[in-house]
Amino acid sequence: MEDDLAALVNLAGELSELGGRAERAVNPLGAGEGPERLLAVLSEPNCRVVVALEGEVPVGFALLKIHAPDPLSDAQIVDVTHLFVDRARRHRGVGHALMAAAADFAGERRVDHVAVSAYPSLRDTIRFFARLGFAPMTVRRVAPVSVLRRRVSVEPGGQAARRRRARLLRPAPPAPKHPGPVEAVDQ
Repeated sequence: MEDDLAALVNLAGELSELGGRAERAVNPLGAGEGPERLLAVLSEPNCRVVVALEGEVPVGFALLKIHAPDPLSDAQIVDVTHLFVDRARRHRGVGHALMAAAADFAGERRVDHVAVSAYPSLRDTIRFFARLGFAPMTVRRVAPVSVLRRRVSVEPGGQAARRRRARLLRPAPPAPKHPGPVEAVDQ
């Protein structure tokens, strides 16, 4: 088990080299914390890590998690939150095998849909998913809190923010009264 975790952490470490600066800022595994996080994921009943092996050597993995696509939905999806294939093993069917495992997991758990996530800069990955039949469902964007605060207010809780909140809290004006039904008249 420890050898498998070390190999997975090594593969996951390559994720930190992918994507742009904003994508790397929210990357899942920091130095030294990989084994603990993977063990925590493996212990969750709605999660599964699938590993692609070439002989005895791990060459790819996918992290699968069952959850609702949004807080207001009763539906469930299998979310492939991370799919990674070693650079030297790409274009050899490893990604297809991992996605087949995701479909099997969904079938076992009687879940009707599989969702995937990919950094927008990873065009080859996005094309791979599109060829498998995945279509965009949402666009998810990320911003540092400091940037968001600068853009929505002069300062946290400042005058501009209070004015905007006041406008949002005012009751809506009453709807204009309609004079009644209008009839068409032939002339």
